[in-house]
Amino acid sequence: MRARARQAIEILQTQLLRTGTVEPLVALYFHDHIEQVQFEDPSVLDHFDIRTARSFDYLRTLVGIRTPQATMMTLDVRMGTFENDERDIVAEKTAVFLMLDSPLLTIQVILPYTRTGGRVAVSEIHYTEMPGKDNTSPCQIFKIFSEAPMAVC
Repeated sequence: MRARARQAIEILQTQLLRTGTVEPLVALYFHDHIEQVQFEDPSVLDHFDIRTARSFDYLRTLVGIRTPQATMMTLDVRMGTFENDERDIVAEKTAVFLMLDSPLLTIQVILPYTRTGGRVAVSEIHYTEMPGKDNTSPCQIFKIFSEAPMAVC
């Protein structure tokens, strides 16, 4: 799963550098096939509001019903407010968020980036691993959104 996370983030980094954006994606991995879930209206991800919460509730329900072996989610996310000496700066969408989740291991990856002069500059990639929980249903990839409304990062 670690190798899959590194491969996925390399693909996403290439997509970001080539196109300047990363399309939101949720993929459900089964033992014999992969199913992709798309956001019908990607604007629900622009600001975390009630529409976003409902979209994630739907995906959480779908994952619970389908019970895949693992799931993957990628988002182009806003990092939040950065403070400097003179003023607060609210960043544009400034990171690619990747999450691979299975009953045994959850890997979250943040790939920060900045835009300057029409170009995208990628920062250092941050990996976080969390062990899965025994006796729970698999693929609870949306637990980070359980206290809506809140920022993605």
